[in-house]
Amino acid sequence: MRKRGWILGGTAVVLVAASAVTRFTIYPALHQIPADSETTFRLQGTATLLNSPALSGGSGDLFLQDVPVKMTRHVEVSDTSGRTAVVHDDASLRGPDGKQLTASANVWALDRRDLTERPAPEGSGAQDHTGLAVGWPLEPHRRDYPFWDTGTRKTVTAKYTGDKTVEGRDTYVYDVSATGRLADPAVAKSLPPSLPRAVVVKVAGALPADQRPSASALAALPETVPLTYGSTTAQRAWIDTATGLTIDGTLHRTVTARTERPDGPLTLFPVTDVNVRATNSTVQNQADTATDTGRLLWLLRDAGPLGLLILALVLAATAVWRARRPVAAQPSREEQPLDAAGTPAS
Repeated sequence: MRKRGWILGGTAVVLVAASAVTRFTIYPALHQIPADSETTFRLQGTATLLNSPALSGGSGDLFLQDVPVKMTRHVEVSDTSGRTAVVHDDASLRGPDGKQLTASANVWALDRRDLTERPAPEGSGAQDHTGLAVGWPLEPHRRDYPFWDTGTRKTVTAKYTGDKTVEGRDTYVYDVSATGRLADPAVAKSLPPSLPRAVVVKVAGALPADQRPSASALAALPETVPLTYGSTTAQRAWIDTATGLTIDGTLHRTVTARTERPDGPLTLFPVTDVNVRATNSTVQNQADTATDTGRLLWLLRDAGPLGLLILALVLAATAVWRARRPVAAQPSREEQPLDAAGTPAS
């Protein structure tokens, strides 16, 4: 009987150790960006674009208004080392005919848990940045976060603005706003560094009266107008509170042509104005993924360790009870009754 108590006690110790290993070793190891992580986020909406063929003398309107567009953002981990993940972040914008209108490709070195910047591994090609670039911490909080804006290549603030339930998931809502000089090389290299004044006047004249520069400002421009470009981004994200996954999102991004004057920059005309939101199917898929991921994390973080600990306590209590239970005394040889042959009865 005592041997059985020792076995129960030893098993209880093993279960306590298993509970600790699950909670403090297995859970942290799994609660980070997986080495094979790959996500595609799809958005759709409209865009107003400067019509390049018309600008070059072709037919058609100078501005293509409210063109239906689809945006695809593909994020994939290419390498991991400890807490660092090298992430490829590719985005493309396509028109109604499927033709690609714009594209971007970035590489980031991120912390696998809070998704902030990490030192770029040698040869990874990861860009310098500060703050969140492709997602949100796996354990988000009700607070503001530093956020990297790719259009201006500067850090702005992602402001926590409230809570909302989306497709049955509790989310935190964050708003991002960024304005400044266009610094995204992929976009900047496709734009002309200058235009003839006649072309600028023609384009500005196609704008509504309240959006175009004044006639005196246009008349004062040089024959060849040097151009700079501004970038404005307004973004909203609904982030799952349990997993940090983006459940829903909107993006409104504009690029405008400007020229520098002694008294400051003069905005001439918009180049692109894109306004998109996550598709319904993307929102549903993200919510389903968050539900499955949240259930797994709950098992590893809470239910599993707690269940093992409770079982260990039950076994330990049983072992103690057995050890303290009085053992029935066995009669001595002299006290045992004899059978007909004179030997102790069994």
